[in-house]
Amino acid sequence: FFLQHLNMDSHQRRLITLLGHFNVQRPVSSAPPPGFIPAQFQEILDHDNHTSREQMKEFMKDAIYMPRYDIELHEERELAYERLKRICLAGFASVVDFRHNPLRVFAAHEVAAFCDPSMSTKMTVQFNLFGGTVLKLGTKRHHDALIKGMDLFSDVGCFALTELGFGNNAVEMGTTATYDPSTQEFVVHTPNTLSQKYWITNGAVHAQWAVVFAQLICQGTNHGVHGLLVRIRDENMHPCKGVRIEDMGHKMGCNGVDNGKLWFDQVRVPRGALLDAFSQVEADGTFKSDIAKPRNRFLKVADQLLSGRLCIASMMQSGSKVALVIAFRYAASRLCVGPQGASDTPILNYQLQQRALVPLLARTVCLNLGLNYVKERWAAVSGFDPSAPSPDPKVATEVVVLCCAIKPLCSWNIEDTATTCRERCGGQGYLSVNRFGSLIGFAHAGMTAEGDNRVLMQKVAKELLGMAAWPEVASRLSAQASAQLPGMHDGGQQAVSTLQGLRALLGLREARMLQSLAEAMRGCTNEGFFDEWMKRRSDLVQATALAFAEREVLDASIRALDAPLPTGGKMAAGVREVLVSCVLLFGARCVENDLPWFMAQQLLPPKAGMGVPDCVRELVGRLGPYAQAAAEGFGIPDHLVAAPIAGDWETYNKVDNRGEMMGGFVSK
Repeated sequence: FFLQHLNMDSHQRRLITLLGHFNVQRPVSSAPPPGFIPAQFQEILDHDNHTSREQMKEFMKDAIYMPRYDIELHEERELAYERLKRICLAGFASVVDFRHNPLRVFAAHEVAAFCDPSMSTKMTVQFNLFGGTVLKLGTKRHHDALIKGMDLFSDVGCFALTELGFGNNAVEMGTTATYDPSTQEFVVHTPNTLSQKYWITNGAVHAQWAVVFAQLICQGTNHGVHGLLVRIRDENMHPCKGVRIEDMGHKMGCNGVDNGKLWFDQVRVPRGALLDAFSQVEADGTFKSDIAKPRNRFLKVADQLLSGRLCIASMMQSGSKVALVIAFRYAASRLCVGPQGASDTPILNYQLQQRALVPLLARTVCLNLGLNYVKERWAAVSGFDPSAPSPDPKVATEVVVLCCAIKPLCSWNIEDTATTCRERCGGQGYLSVNRFGSLIGFAHAGMTAEGDNRVLMQKVAKELLGMAAWPEVASRLSAQASAQLPGMHDGGQQAVSTLQGLRALLGLREARMLQSLAEAMRGCTNEGFFDEWMKRRSDLVQATALAFAEREVLDASIRALDAPLPTGGKMAAGVREVLVSCVLLFGARCVENDLPWFMAQQLLPPKAGMGVPDCVRELVGRLGPYAQAAAEGFGIPDHLVAAPIAGDWETYNKVDNRGEMMGGFVSK
């Protein structure tokens, strides 16, 4: 076997030797609390589409989904393409899921991200940004022409919104689409360098189609940004006439994603290329639209960015879960110095390890519960059912704010989680094969894609200022501002150790910060508002948005404690115990991270404030013995954990493995 193995090329060798690596015994964790049922814990976190998720995980046992590292850029891209192609052919996602079962789209993203950040990124562009936009903004002729090919990944598309000089201010983009009534065509044009389409996923290699966003000009009038369906490569995958495509090359992560730059030199497309569900252009160039204001038209045509934020949040959560499973398994199996000086104590037993990892577990669990809530809220007003009534504008605004808040929290969390797990796994964490490097790169992509996190938090805070005048929101904020903290007669310890106290503290923080921001902005003129907001109040803007977001996550998590199981029935006592510990620790860490503010506001007396770190340590100690069991409850199968240090890492290192997954070979 050994000689046969050496005579194979590296690709064959990896695929064969990968397969046995996961037939290993997991590190033994401490016993979970009585009544803890991992499958039930997973059911709560997964929330929906349980059968489809498990089928997709089982499907990904195919050798093509095993990790590969030391490969060329073009190989990495083709691998991501082939992986996604197989998922598409197996039918695990469809563009029309947005109409019939939108949560299935997010579920597919979550499972895909367990395996390959690049594949899941290509998936979100194909099904959400490209496919979802054509579905929502297009009409029957667009759907008949493309949806089947989108689902099968035979018609690969991209989403050409971002420009080199117009990222977060895309409404001012430079690309134009000028209607020529003499030929009944739109002329799509890139007028200058800053107007080139930039960071276009699938654009460098694989896409035949693009939804191109451009300033729509008819009869000399600019009607604002609209989307047009433009063919960018022909059937032989050569760039179409007038289309210039450039490869953006190697990145710090997600190199299976083929990001490109697109230029259009007077590219002519038929009048029917306009995605015209809401705006139409007649043959003579007459423009009409269901949406009166150009700004509102832009928000409508860029609407898939909203669900895109949920796709990204879903993928980020999967990355955080993978990192935690790997780190906890390694910490449970890596022995170091014990009381007698021998290497007989798992490093997971150390407070240093638990203090670093367990709060991240709690935050990841609570963000999962918060994301589940936001996905439900979005699905109820998604707008994909043309027969459904238009949602209440206030409800739609609330959903926008929730989507803009949850994506930053989930992507910041994976960056913190992957970085901390890498450090706590020592040198092993630095090896690519143990996955933390790719997860860190994935996190940074998530922090920027579909809206820079900090810019999104600005939008959250700005919308909150307007929402504060709504009677229902004003009533909530008033109740939060006047909430009584429990246990203040005995030093305030209950305020940071009970759900009631933590809910009151996070509610008070949100109400006071929003009030402070409103007072700072009151009376500002338009120009004065800009200067105050952008140049003097940035810290308060960001803090207010974070206070809102974390309070929403805490509320969603508390509601989940008493909710029936997604498939019916009552939560087991042991599952509830773990969830309560996670929610308490999440809330306590929110307070600890902002402790100077709470004490400066005299919400916590000195004794209680100084006791917050002790409270966090106590909660970590309470959850710590069950932390690995909770992480295993994420339901990530071994073939998708796929890191040597999460399995039999001693056997893995018996031979020269070259930093690749060769566990099956070395165990022969």
